Parts: sequence; C-alpha cells; structure tokens
Amino acid sequence: MLIASYKATRPGLQGLFNRIIRLRLRGKYSHCEVVFEPGDGVRHLMPDGTTESDQDGALWCASSVAAEALPEFSQRRAGKTGGVRFKRVVLDPSRWDVVKVNLDPVATANWFKQHEGEMYDWQLILGFLSWVIPQKDQRWTCSEACAAALGSPAHDAWRFDPASLPAAAIVWA
Repeated sequence: MLIASYKATRPGLQGLFNRIIRLRLRGKYSHCEVVFEPGDGVRHLMPDGTTESDQDGALWCASSVAAEALPEFSQRRAGKTGGVRFKRVVLDPSRWDVVKVNLDPVATANWFKQHEGEMYDWQLILGFLSWVIPQKDQRWTCSEACAAALGSPAHDAWRFDPASLPAAAIVWA
C-alpha cells in the first residue's frame, strides 16, 4: 500500500486552490490518496474486484475530494459533488510523490468502504483560515480520510494535512 501526494498544479480554479493549499501549509503537496497495489489482499473490496492496474496504468486510490463528482458505483451520494471515494489514478511521477507504508491494507480499504460517499469537510478547510470555525464530524478532507483509514484515531485525523501525512504514516508503521 502506498500514499500518493499531489505536487503538481491543475488548470483553472482547481490549480488556484492547489497553490493556496501549498502556500498555507508551507509544503509541496496539496492533496493525498491511499493507493492499493496488487498483493495487498483487498481486491474483493475494490469497485471492479481487482487491484491490477488498468490499460492506462491507473491503480485504485481512495481519498476525499472537494470538487469532483462521486463515481456512479459509490455506495452513497453517487453523482453528487465532494466526499470520500475510490478512483483509479495514473501516478505520473511528475505529478505525484509516492511512499510505501507498511500498515494494514484490509483495514484501510474497509474504512473507505464504510465511509464511501460521506461529505467533504469544508469547515476544516475554512478553519485553516479562522480558528473559530469548528470541524464537522463525519466529513473528511483528503488527509483526514487517509489518516483515519490508515489507523489514526478519527478524533485526531483532522491534525494531518497533505504535507504532514506521508511522514506520519511512515512513523506509524
């Protein structure tokens, strides 16, 4: 199992948010994903029943997103914008940094299955700007979802961001 950290900049408005997040975090990453690999023993939990890469080389990843429609196979809120989801991603090294983590892929994939479709945590994002805005339970940013799935207690998952999560996950293992 891997953690993929997004270091590139998307076009348009999403690219502006990539820059703002990196600036605010003083880091080089604006998004993160948990990546499931062949041999992780989780193919039965993946939407298409496999962890093999597809014809484009994309692997199954899981995270929470703000501005993407949830896939049609999502257990909850399919087609709605923002939330916890599985997605195949091509991990182009010019766009992603990847680190291996020796944590439990079955528990991680099960966490994502149980929380699939839960909403994005806009309150936590706004809380980066103003400490008076509280975080909402059962809503997840990318790093919050990944941290909780990887084994951080859910009440502490909000402490992680795309810049700190890869280092923390290596230490957890």
